[in-house]
Amino acid sequence: MESRGVWTAKDARSNFVRLLEQARTIGPQEIHDDTGIYVLKVYDDKTKDDAAKFLLNRRPKG
Repeated sequence: MESRGVWTAKDARSNFVRLLEQARTIGPQEIHDDTGIYVLKVYDDKTKDDAAKFLLNRRPKG
């Protein structure tokens, strides 16, 4: 794996947790194999409030 986020399929399989972590913290990761190039990109789930907003909205009124 290169430092810029390019992996072979074999490296991606053997370092799956690291692959996911780098996609989350660094950005999209490319995985190259004989059938093509795949890009792993993390999308935030915008449908859920973060913990601070949740607690603020649930606080007792008055």
